[in-house]
Amino acid sequence: MKAILRSVIVFLTACSAILLAQDTATITGTVVDPSGAAVPNAQVTLTDVQKGVSRSATANSAGEYLFAALPIGNYDMRVTASGFKRYEAKGIVLAVGQKARNDVHLQVGAVQEQVSVEGTNVAQVETQSSDLAGVVGGKEVAELQLNGRDFKQLVTLVPGVSNQTGSEEGSVGVLGNNSFSINGGRTEYNNWEVNGGDTMDNGSNNTLNVTPSIDAIAEFKVLTSNYGAQYGRNGSGTVEVETKSGSRDFHGDAYEFVRNDAFNATPYFLSSPPAYKKNDFGYTLGGPIYFPGHYNSSRQKTFFFWSQEWRRDRVPYTFAPQAVPSAAERGGNFTDVCPGNDCPIDPTTGNPFPGNTVPVNTSDPNIQGLLSMIPLPTQGNEYIATVTQPTNWRQELVRVDHNLSDKQRLSFSYIHDSWYTLNPNPLWTNQGSFPTIQTNFTGPGVAVMARLTSTISPTLLNEFVFSYTTDHIGLTNVGNYKRLPGSTFGAIFPGADRGVLPGINLVDQGNAYGNGSFGEDPGYIPNGPYNSNPTYTYRDNANKIVGKHNLQFGAYFAAGQKNELGGELGPGSFPGYLTFDPNNSATTTHNPVADLLLGYIASFGQQNATIKYYNRYKILEPYFQDDWRVSNRLTLNLGLRVSLFGTYRERYNKRLTSTLLPTDLG
Repeated sequence: MKAILRSVIVFLTACSAILLAQDTATITGTVVDPSGAAVPNAQVTLTDVQKGVSRSATANSAGEYLFAALPIGNYDMRVTASGFKRYEAKGIVLAVGQKARNDVHLQVGAVQEQVSVEGTNVAQVETQSSDLAGVVGGKEVAELQLNGRDFKQLVTLVPGVSNQTGSEEGSVGVLGNNSFSINGGRTEYNNWEVNGGDTMDNGSNNTLNVTPSIDAIAEFKVLTSNYGAQYGRNGSGTVEVETKSGSRDFHGDAYEFVRNDAFNATPYFLSSPPAYKKNDFGYTLGGPIYFPGHYNSSRQKTFFFWSQEWRRDRVPYTFAPQAVPSAAERGGNFTDVCPGNDCPIDPTTGNPFPGNTVPVNTSDPNIQGLLSMIPLPTQGNEYIATVTQPTNWRQELVRVDHNLSDKQRLSFSYIHDSWYTLNPNPLWTNQGSFPTIQTNFTGPGVAVMARLTSTISPTLLNEFVFSYTTDHIGLTNVGNYKRLPGSTFGAIFPGADRGVLPGINLVDQGNAYGNGSFGEDPGYIPNGPYNSNPTYTYRDNANKIVGKHNLQFGAYFAAGQKNELGGELGPGSFPGYLTFDPNNSATTTHNPVADLLLGYIASFGQQNATIKYYNRYKILEPYFQDDWRVSNRLTLNLGLRVSLFGTYRERYNKRLTSTLLPTDLG
């Protein structure tokens, strides 16, 4: 991380003409006299009310002025020109990604005289852009009650957005789902950005590496269609999130949200409410960084915002009822299923085993290991269980805004998510019918954003944004997944198993075990790091006003990586995968459990190794946008964006090849 920060600082310092991220706001307009003629060289000053920072611009020969790359918030505007009364508009509200317009009508008189306008009534109608979008403001973010306290739930407030997550409860972390269709577009084709930087997991395009705390978000904008050329990369909607920043005064809050089974009613068929506990607590603090008499005494130079949040969830997970072998059956006695379709038949004689008991060595470590993955019945012949699934999440967010001068401003933000859950069964494997094997699932994520805004001239403003984001998934099995001492399992690739039990799949041909399949598979779980998918993005934009033309031009460059272990083969991963299927086995007892005890295997699959792939891709997108104000009643938005997608490649030219070896090892 230190190396990344050093690279950012060096890069910013080396750029002499640093070039506007789309999450900042713009305000433009024309200064005219009572006759409607342009007033050139009028002095326009815009002051950030919260920070006390002012910016100045000079109207050009057409009377046009421009302020770009503005942080969201409230502003006061003052316009002065020789021979005209001073114009003031107080409390102009600029939202994330807004292109506001405020035409100034000066009145003849002395500069000492003043014309005041209520700023809250300025720029309320979008006349500069044809994009269809909606802004979810700070009031909605802070006051709407959300089941799960996830800001992504609020995107459905914007017309055209539909929830495709399959859940009404929000979730954060690696399993947090951001599947929202915007105007019917594919869910994975949306852009999600925080403070101008990419935060999407480039491995799935379905989750975010970091999810900003509700209490740290100032507002966000959802662009659904017709947006300008400065927005690109993906073909559906774009969500731009802007976090809170510090101001001249200190502000903060502390909170806790609690859900607990003590507040719940008892379900009809239970004696007590299921265990259910959710605690969400945290705090925020923002203000100026100053030392009276030594640094920033005016409290207009450097500001900070800090947020920290914790979540502690303990929720029930109920397994579907599954018929499992009884204690007698595990010892070889199948009297309870005889006679019937599942009554074991001796394949050497074609008759039932004497006493319906198969000859099995119950002390065999192979059999003991496999049976340890199948629990005993808890009710009748079925295994029915509800376990508690814990999930912990912690996030730190820090943002610093620093005014280098009256023409340059630097902003930096760092977000770190720490997320953990205990999956109640093996995660993403072939079989997971029981909690005999569970998966520790960790997913820390990071997002770093740095932005430098420069005013090169009264009509030329530029902004450069660098962002880095990544996640680091770790997977570790817990429970009965290790081979017992003395195990002698056969293998296609001896030594590849790493001491892990092969997965099992039992297919029932009758009704004793539900007329389906069940089993458990430790699978590909690496018992350590699984992936790291960093993305580096550079955004370089300029905004130039020429006559009636507001020109925006620049480029976007992304370099993405997907460093991840390869997925397991369908028939099995490195420990192997055993299938006991009487319908597809040359030698069988016609009972999958009896086949397991006797070693009558229908098929076995195994990978010889787990391959880690280092996939790479690059994207370059230059663009040009011209917002041409043809008249007071007509503005044309003209733009061109060229998307150059590099070849998706594996750094070391690795390829996955497979050979399926169905075999009867019995």
